[in-house]
Amino acid sequence: MDKLKGAYKTIGEVSKELDIPSHILRFWENKFNRLKLIKRKNNHRYYNEEDISFLLTVKKLINEEGYTIKGVQIYLGKEGKKSNSPLNNEKEYLQIINEIKIDINNIINN
Repeated sequence: MDKLKGAYKTIGEVSKELDIPSHILRFWENKFNRLKLIKRKNNHRYYNEEDISFLLTVKKLINEEGYTIKGVQIYLGKEGKKSNSPLNNEKEYLQIINEIKIDINNIINN
């Protein structure tokens, strides 16, 4: 029987779902303050959907984009939120560059 959507999942369930070894998940707990998993008295870890989504982002940045742990921390900010670094403003920068190109073309053609 599958758990209801939004139910907390154990570290084993998350490990299988994301194909990330549980020791890596425990390591990431120490590196990213953004993870707010619940630990019970028996030290079992329980992750919510937001934590799982965050872990997917970290996994993608490390495995697909080639970031290091430190690089991910900088990219997401120390608390795990997106920082205002240039990497996060890429779309905004591209829009500004396109506007500049249009302005230059208008100046040249007029």
